Amino acid sequence: MSDYRDDQELRLRLARELEHVRHMLDEMGEELSADLEVLMRHGVSLQTIDIAGQILGHIANIVRAEDSDAAVERIGMCELRARLEKQSVG
Repeated sequence: MSDYRDDQELRLRLARELEHVRHMLDEMGEELSADLEVLMRHGVSLQTIDIAGQILGHIANIVRAEDSDAAVERIGMCELRARLEKQSVG
């Protein structure tokens, strides 16, 4: 059985990994957006990459938060917040 500190350390490592992936997506999106042809043909997909990065950042904040409910309440993305606030069924 793990203790609280082990769980907290794992949560912090997981949050760092989520942030790392978010930064990778941000860099990829910036690089692709710099190419006008790619931007014109794939603008919606590039916006999706940006939104995915934002979601990863919010999840990282929740994972590392001591009060995860409060962290969810602070999310500005209404749809994500609503999905996370839904009660479990069954």
